[in-house]
Amino acid sequence: MRPFRLLLEHPVYWSLNRRNVARAFALGLAIAFVPIPVHFLLATVLALSLRLNVPAAIFGTFLANPLTMVPMYVGAYWVGCQLLHVTIHPIAFAMSWEWLTTQLLPIWKPFLLGCLVLGVLAALIGYALLGGIWHLSLVLKYHERKGASSLKASAKAEK
Repeated sequence: MRPFRLLLEHPVYWSLNRRNVARAFALGLAIAFVPIPVHFLLATVLALSLRLNVPAAIFGTFLANPLTMVPMYVGAYWVGCQLLHVTIHPIAFAMSWEWLTTQLLPIWKPFLLGCLVLGVLAALIGYALLGGIWHLSLVLKYHERKGASSLKASAKAEK
């Protein structure tokens, strides 16, 4: 890790500002739909190259976990079939070379298109929601402080 020490110690990768974190989280959500097994590694590399918050990007990839992965990818296949107007083939997944060479052929185009569409959609929604929630919390804190200072001012005026 020593060769990467200077790179990883840069404050931009750990800063907690709204735009940086929301963009990194959206990146992680988009990567969650990429059908590869090492989402967190891809999220880390892209967050470093785009100068985004690394933990937020990794956290966004956790959308794809063993409980959600099957529904995500089946949904992506369904969306791809709808967009390409192709019939849905039943998927009987088996972890074998034979399955990859014979069964994957009719489903790979709609599957990858669906992954792309749902990944972009999840990223946009995640960016808007996280940015909106963060902004709302800042506005509420501002009004809370403003209300507290006006109460102090009115209490001083009454004395």
